[in-house]
Amino acid sequence: MSARHLTRLALSAAVATLALAIPVTHAQAVLSDYETADKAAQARTAALWRLAFRPTRQVLEQTVASLRGGPADKGETKASVDALIAQAAPQAPEEARRTLWQAASLLLGKPWSADEALLGSLSLRPDHPVATGAGTGLRFELAYPVPDSAGASYTLDLLAAQPTSSATPKRGAVLRRIAAGRLEQGKGAAVTPDLGGVADGFYIVLATVTTPSGASGEIASALYLVSDLAGRQAALQARLDRISGHDAARQTAAYPFALARAMNEGKREVIAYDFPAAIRRSQEIATALEQGRDPVEHARGLQDRAYRFPETGELVPYQLYVPSGWTPDRRWPLVVALHGANLDERNMLGRADGQMQKLAEAQGVIVVAPLGYRINSAYGSQHMGSLLGADPARLRRSGEDVLQVADLVAREYNADPSRTYLTGNSMGGGGTWWIGGHHPERWAAIAPAAFGGVTPDDVPGLSRVPILAVVGDHDELGMAGRVRAAVVTLKAGGVQADYLEIPGGTHASGFDIALPRIFAFFGSHHK
Repeated sequence: MSARHLTRLALSAAVATLALAIPVTHAQAVLSDYETADKAAQARTAALWRLAFRPTRQVLEQTVASLRGGPADKGETKASVDALIAQAAPQAPEEARRTLWQAASLLLGKPWSADEALLGSLSLRPDHPVATGAGTGLRFELAYPVPDSAGASYTLDLLAAQPTSSATPKRGAVLRRIAAGRLEQGKGAAVTPDLGGVADGFYIVLATVTTPSGASGEIASALYLVSDLAGRQAALQARLDRISGHDAARQTAAYPFALARAMNEGKREVIAYDFPAAIRRSQEIATALEQGRDPVEHARGLQDRAYRFPETGELVPYQLYVPSGWTPDRRWPLVVALHGANLDERNMLGRADGQMQKLAEAQGVIVVAPLGYRINSAYGSQHMGSLLGADPARLRRSGEDVLQVADLVAREYNADPSRTYLTGNSMGGGGTWWIGGHHPERWAAIAPAAFGGVTPDDVPGLSRVPILAVVGDHDELGMAGRVRAAVVTLKAGGVQADYLEIPGGTHASGFDIALPRIFAFFGSHHK
């Protein structure tokens, strides 16, 4: 092992004592990867938009936690919100959602009322997330009963959705009004919007709901339109079936249609996906294969890939960056990058204006970003699995997906096993601790960011791999204390990890700011 090039930040006894004394607050017990948070107004706007999609209970908890330290979190509001968070913890899903929505409303400066309860209960869901256009249905649903509701009126607008690597679809321009109507007291409603003439693509349906007293709120739903989905899938599959070999290319070409089917069956979800572009790429791959060329194997640059997961036989995606100068005649360093909660395989290489791609290109490093089998599956970590509600099979497959993808890329691109590294932020940081400690023989070094949670039982495995623990000192979810505590736990077990605390770094930006130093840390280590 070569000498470390980073200056080790010594943890004094005072810092160690502080880290051990930091309580695990509500904010420290959640996972997230929000892409704003420095400015109060931006944080509030981001929270409102995130809540418009009526996310899972876990994301609702995260949103409350991220708002908790904002300007509204003072005096009586703080006390009320803390009481509501404690009240929600043991509640059943319906009750907890109502309680957490009340907490979010207070933090956003909205007095709690029957109208706010109605707005928080309503969600907007398409009959099929990937639709063919004609006859596409949407439904207003109630997450919890609102017996004292006076009903409301609504309008539905179709918005363009912009590309994003963040955790929430990004709002684009309003294209047109597609429906309007009324909701009866305490009831949902089915809606058939006017989507005639709308081109294939990724859209957001935005409902503006207004109660008789004037309370108003936005409810959003992602919607993908793909015309003649079944026919196009059958035609492509027939072409691919006539080609032997070229598994990586054929599986990548088939993936958009497999994803659409799984989404409509309720088996998969995505943050954002460009079906028209992906299907065009599938056609291009099929044409190239028919002409005797394989455009996928040994390709360079940024790539969306898929492979057949051995245990289940389903196609699972990953994203890959290969430097333009790659050649098969030498060994190449490989970095495996794990995304955070409520994100997918496109986050790591896309975040911070493609910073990781630029570093990989400049330094001659291959980077692969797995999905982790499904969104929010914790990469096998039992520490995180209980927080995310992942069942044991999904949890195990999540970690296995990381190892399978690392092996696939290593074989195809001649990766150097003595220079293979693991990093991740937030949930990905937790996955880095877990996979790094359970498979230390695979990694020359690891760099977990914005997640702590290391226990004494983890120390023996982690003692076998160099570690750089990273966190922003302005982490709005309280992870700075947890990461410091993780380093102290390691030190108590005889493991001296490197520790990098980013001044001004938030839960998301701390990792982005640290990334050049993470790559430098990796470059100074090999087996």
